[in-house]
Amino acid sequence: MTAKIESNFGREIVKNISAQWTRIENRHGGGIPDLYGIRDGVSIWLELKCIKQNSINITPLQISWNYNHFQENGKNYFLVKHTEQRIIKLYDGDKGKELKCDGFRVPCIMELRPPYNWKGLSDKLFNYAIVNVGYFPEIIVS
Repeated sequence: MTAKIESNFGREIVKNISAQWTRIENRHGGGIPDLYGIRDGVSIWLELKCIKQNSINITPLQISWNYNHFQENGKNYFLVKHTEQRIIKLYDGDKGKELKCDGFRVPCIMELRPPYNWKGLSDKLFNYAIVNVGYFPEIIVS
């Protein structure tokens, strides 16, 4: 896939999920993900991929960075959009090797189909759960 399609996907995320986003333009490798987001003290990293078929092009450095960050309890994900089927799948950051080998068939933690549930994705990414306590709902960050 071209970088332009993934850039458009990144703009779609930034537009639809409320957070402070920083697009990472990494031309020197290192495997650092495409988007950094923070909201209410919770920070996440997103590696964006757009595909037309099953295979997902993930570099060894992307696999390594995401795996190591995830192992240190960081919040990082692979967000993969099948451009023809218009399906978006969310995977934990330690799934890079599986995604490289088995592609879009790897079991995901969340799947979105149009119309996309951006609120549900946002809640999953930033781990929010609404808990009712008396008359006042509280937001619990896990």
